[in-house]
Amino acid sequence: MTAKDSNSTNPKSTPSTPENKDKAKVEAQVDKKAPSKAAVATPQPATNQERSKPNKGGLYLGIAAIILSAGLSSWLYWHHQQTLTNQQSQLDQLENQILDRLQLQITSALDQQQRDIGDLKALNQATSERNKALEQSLQAQAKQATLIEQDIGNLQRNIAEMDVRRPSDWMLAEAEYLMRMAGRKLWLEHDVKSSIALLLATDQRITELSDPSLNPLRQAIINDISQLEALPDLDKDGLVLRLTSLEQQIDKLNIAGIKLPEVLTETDNTLSSDISDWQDNLKKSWRSFADSFITIERRDGKVEALLAPDQAWYLKENIKNQLVKAQLAVYREHQAIYTESLEKAASWINQYYDQNNPNTQYLVESLTELSKKAITVQYPDQLKSKPILEDVIDHRVKKSLSNSMKQELSND
Repeated sequence: MTAKDSNSTNPKSTPSTPENKDKAKVEAQVDKKAPSKAAVATPQPATNQERSKPNKGGLYLGIAAIILSAGLSSWLYWHHQQTLTNQQSQLDQLENQILDRLQLQITSALDQQQRDIGDLKALNQATSERNKALEQSLQAQAKQATLIEQDIGNLQRNIAEMDVRRPSDWMLAEAEYLMRMAGRKLWLEHDVKSSIALLLATDQRITELSDPSLNPLRQAIINDISQLEALPDLDKDGLVLRLTSLEQQIDKLNIAGIKLPEVLTETDNTLSSDISDWQDNLKKSWRSFADSFITIERRDGKVEALLAPDQAWYLKENIKNQLVKAQLAVYREHQAIYTESLEKAASWINQYYDQNNPNTQYLVESLTELSKKAITVQYPDQLKSKPILEDVIDHRVKKSLSNSMKQELSND
């Protein structure tokens, strides 16, 4: 057999296993080193060289296959990693989108819930306020109903009283009204004369009844009239008119001039004949010589300056104000304010106006006289006849009601 037949039969006889591949690699390395040995040794026949060529091609093909498989494996691994990375990033993006959507939905749901809660609170508050308003309205209606019931009861009692009263009882009611008006005139307006006139009218109404049982009442009314007549007669209107007349005379007053104190007595400048008094004589001579050129008058005491025109006007207005205050005090019966105002006005007139003027003297005397006048009156605390009249009316009404009730019971 030839070399080609042996090479063609070898692949069939020896299977391609990893051990054969390793042996081929070792043989290839040996073949590479063989030329150097062959250079020393004898050349081999051509059949060995032809046998080594197919072994080197298989080796290169195996190496290329290994490199290709390694590169393909690396590319597959890299591609798998890139795919995993892209999938992971897509998963992360999808997860973030889902989380954002969930967060937005949760936020919107919470906001809607808060708005619903606010609306419910507002509705609750409005409902509570409406309930309070309704409760207040019900209370007001209940009070009004109570007042209406009371008015109805009063009307029923008044109607019953009108049915059972005698025709002359209205005169007692009129007498009670007149007595009430007399008390108001006395305590509110301090009008004694009107109060006495009203009490006299009350006594006249009771006299017209011609009822001897009312004599104690008439006696009490007469006692009240006597007590009021004993009060001092204070003519308030006349007193106020007099103060008004004095107020109008304030403008006629004249401001007093400067009042200078008396001049001191002059010193004696008579010379003495005694020689030992030569010093005094020299002073007197010099004084008499100086007095012939300059005259000096010495006065002891304070000199008050004249009032300016605006001050004089203010002074008159203040005096008028004091008189007006006294007029108001007369109607209100304030004795202290009345006396103080008149005394102050008289003091200012006496201090700042000319005393030699008759008008000034008249004003000062009149104000001093009026300041001593009493303007207060001790009024009685109550009219003694008023409770007696009320007892008479109550007794008659109760008696009439009891009689009417007895008649109704007897009819039944």
